Amino acid sequence: MRLRVDRYEAFLIIASFVWGTSFAASKIALDHVDPYYLGLTRFVVGAELLLLVALILGRFDLKIFKDPIIWLIGLLNAFGQFFQNVGMTQTTATNTVLLVDINVVFVALIASVVLKEALTRYTFYGLGLGLIGVIIISTGGDFKEVMDSNFIGNLIVFLAGVIWAFYIVYQKKSIAKHGDVFMTSAGAIATTAIFGVPIGLFLAGSTSIDIDGAISILYLAGVCTAGAFLFYIAGLKGKGATDSSIILLLEIVFGMMFAFILISEVPTLFTAIGGVFIVAAIMVISIQTNGAKKNSG
Repeated sequence: MRLRVDRYEAFLIIASFVWGTSFAASKIALDHVDPYYLGLTRFVVGAELLLLVALILGRFDLKIFKDPIIWLIGLLNAFGQFFQNVGMTQTTATNTVLLVDINVVFVALIASVVLKEALTRYTFYGLGLGLIGVIIISTGGDFKEVMDSNFIGNLIVFLAGVIWAFYIVYQKKSIAKHGDVFMTSAGAIATTAIFGVPIGLFLAGSTSIDIDGAISILYLAGVCTAGAFLFYIAGLKGKGATDSSIILLLEIVFGMMFAFILISEVPTLFTAIGGVFIVAAIMVISIQTNGAKKNSG
């Protein structure tokens, strides 16, 4: 049997790569920009870019905003981003990665109810392998690292992960309903910005931005929000919500790599070991998907 990555998995891997850079980029940005104002500006700029793409491609359709789900996922995304930004100011990047990406467990449970997705044995194999990889990489094999960090910060980023679990599932539902990747993406980010502006302005302690902060915002908005989001939606359209969330665990590997490159965090042996588990999880999902396609074809 030959393993291969289909185009939907490739789209999700690209999104994981770009989002992996966002951890280091956000850490850099938070040294220059208020966490609430960072979330606000990131999604305002990202929404403008995605709406521009939709207009250029002739996909812009105001009817998308009549769907309550688009507004729900926008609200979820806004709160998820604000919670992560605030939490990252009070805890480590290691704990943030672990406690946000643990949402794969909640995605599986929510998707089984909302989307009626089957929890097959392969999904559980991939789920288990992926979670082991996340834990090994994020803790460096030392569970005390999580328990010793600031409890409030840990709790906030954990809640961000739970919020994004609902977001992932309802985003999948929205795509199934509308089918238009570009307008669904633009609509979701636009509603995120609409909710994010008043919340961010009300809670932000400062609205000042220096040159480093501005560069970070442009990167996060243009590449991590607009660019990666399109790849993510394209991948999610062809994969289940649970399987997508497992593949997206690759962002942990990329996150650690770019943390080393951009902010000089040195990877450990546990990063490599955990990476093996995550790649194994993706292989399990690939076997399941390709096997199902072969049997059905």
